[in-house]
Amino acid sequence: MLTTAARLLLLGGILAAIGLVLVLLFEGTANGIGLVFFAFATLATVAGVAVGGSALISRRARAGKPFA
Repeated sequence: MLTTAARLLLLGGILAAIGLVLVLLFEGTANGIGLVFFAFATLATVAGVAVGGSALISRRARAGKPFA
């Protein structure tokens, strides 16, 4: 699960970089497309953080350590 989380975070970073380039360099429709890339980057990043958190909690539960 950590591998999947890392891939999702990498995908989010790449999409955010593409969106940033489009927003900074162009105007009009390309600017809007850059914002769409930012939106997809947010989705991928949030999913990556959620999967990564789940993986860390799962690892701790398998180790038999208490949470509190």
